[in-house]
Amino acid sequence: MKKQVIALVVAGVLALLAVCALVIYAKGAQDRALEGTETVEVLAATEDIAVKTPVADLADKVELVKVPKSVVLDGAISSLDDFSGQVTSVALVPGDQLADSKLAQPDSVKGAVAVPDGKQELSIEIAGERFVGGAPKAGDEVGVFSSFTLSDGTKLTSNPINRLLVLKVNNGVAGSEEAAGTIVTVAVTTKQAEQIIHTREFGTIWMTLQNDKTDTDGGKTLTYKDVAP
Repeated sequence: MKKQVIALVVAGVLALLAVCALVIYAKGAQDRALEGTETVEVLAATEDIAVKTPVADLADKVELVKVPKSVVLDGAISSLDDFSGQVTSVALVPGDQLADSKLAQPDSVKGAVAVPDGKQELSIEIAGERFVGGAPKAGDEVGVFSSFTLSDGTKLTSNPINRLLVLKVNNGVAGSEEAAGTIVTVAVTTKQAEQIIHTREFGTIWMTLQNDKTDTDGGKTLTYKDVAP
């Protein structure tokens, strides 16, 4: 019986040592990957963080990480000291960098947005400059602009969708040169989902921030002749 207990204890110690060795190796691998690259320390989420989470509750949900300077978000922060009394203005997922644009006074932040009846959620990755610099937030409305190049070389741009409801925005994920851009989740009909997915797969997409007074009349499918006649 004593031999079995000793064996179990030894096995447990060996397992713990193996985990420690793996963690040390992984940390060393990350440091080696960043060797020779100019890095910046920023705060990044370590778990899912809901919209309107108080800054006072973020201490155990974020950590300082080193990321290549080339993927640091505008306004990225390395301390929460200057944001006392504020809350998160967007939902965050593990790896998301914290930036001053993602924190705001509680009264100015909209809560979670539900999917309207008859619609469905669709998430796509889009570069920040194609999404108003990541400025839109949950509850805002956006327009979708699609561009394609036809087999004969003709380039087309159109505005197929307007007043699309934004459900969630995750701006930028920390980590490497290949860090993800903005992930935007919108409420769409089936036809709108088809249009967005087709554009994302076979063309390029831009989104604009709109409001209830945005003039969306007069648009048409453009070619270079309409831009530079």
